[in-house]
Amino acid sequence: MRARVKTRASWALGGIVVFLLLNYPLLQIFNLDATWGGIPLLVLYLHGVWLGAIVALYALGRGLTSRD
Repeated sequence: MRARVKTRASWALGGIVVFLLLNYPLLQIFNLDATWGGIPLLVLYLHGVWLGAIVALYALGRGLTSRD
């Protein structure tokens, strides 16, 4: 039962973090004319957050199915 509460808290915290990372103030910080390898910084930031969210969801989902 304790692990279930911990998992729910992790899901909620992850959702809040992703929401905050995709919200206005941080997006404005990365909305520059700068590029890295010819790719705008904002595009790299959005793809990085997106990929990080997928990896985090995978890790949390894998933790739900593990039989420890």
